[in-house]
Amino acid sequence: MAIASYLLLFFEKKAEKFERYLSSVYIYSKNMNSPLLELIFLSEKRKDLILFLNKGPKTIEQIKKYMNSSAVAVLPQLKKLRDESLVFKTDDVYILSPLGVAVAGRMQAVVNLLTVFGNCYEYWANHAIDCIPLSLRSRIGELCNCTFSEPPDRTRLFEPHREFVENLAISKRINGIASIFHPLYPSFFLTLAKKGVDISILVTRPVYERIKEEYRTEFREFINFRNACFYVCDEKIEFSHAVTDSFLSLSLPFSDGTFDHKQDVMGFDPVALQWGEDLFAYYRDRSEKITEI
Repeated sequence: MAIASYLLLFFEKKAEKFERYLSSVYIYSKNMNSPLLELIFLSEKRKDLILFLNKGPKTIEQIKKYMNSSAVAVLPQLKKLRDESLVFKTDDVYILSPLGVAVAGRMQAVVNLLTVFGNCYEYWANHAIDCIPLSLRSRIGELCNCTFSEPPDRTRLFEPHREFVENLAISKRINGIASIFHPLYPSFFLTLAKKGVDISILVTRPVYERIKEEYRTEFREFINFRNACFYVCDEKIEFSHAVTDSFLSLSLPFSDGTFDHKQDVMGFDPVALQWGEDLFAYYRDRSEKITEI
């Protein structure tokens, strides 16, 4: 089992304490009988050295500056990497070996995964990440630069998050998935369509039926815009999500299936946006496009 897959399974089990997560990484390395895993992942310095050298050959001065360390602290770590044939030294230049290049290519994904879960362990441990399709869940490390929305005050718990609405309002293109219904959304998205925003909305069948029943006029007007698309998916979807030309929002349910009204995952970097686009495309390809009612 790949270490990234192991870590996903580990977090899906919702360990009670973060210390268990750290010890499991170590135990996993021991069970794999791989001194190489221990060499790299049980030392922040060696891990950082490999990722730094993956960007190209470096002198000892460049390495010291990047690591913010003295030669006394850096050289023993470089020696260990050289002893394992991960790093070569030519004159005063250090470079990854072919083996080191292969290892570094796999490491970044694992580091990103650790960063995602480690930065806000309680959130991921208490939410149902298993509701994300496997193909996207295996890439969840791409959300390593994401943050979290500010929880609304107690008088606005069930209103859309301020950050979410503000970012949508300045977007030129929006792809959104809704597994729950909110009465403010039909008029809000219709307003955006009228402004010329390129907008695609995908909902579950129950949400669609409610929109048709209670907001038929707004819905008919929405789907008549050339810049608006509407999809209905019969597969089980438990999260809500939006991705635009500038930000990503992901709302996951709690582990017991109840919807979290307080906190969303927010991302703004290109890698996170592409992850969001791919998540939308996954369900769009499994949905029916609605062109008339």
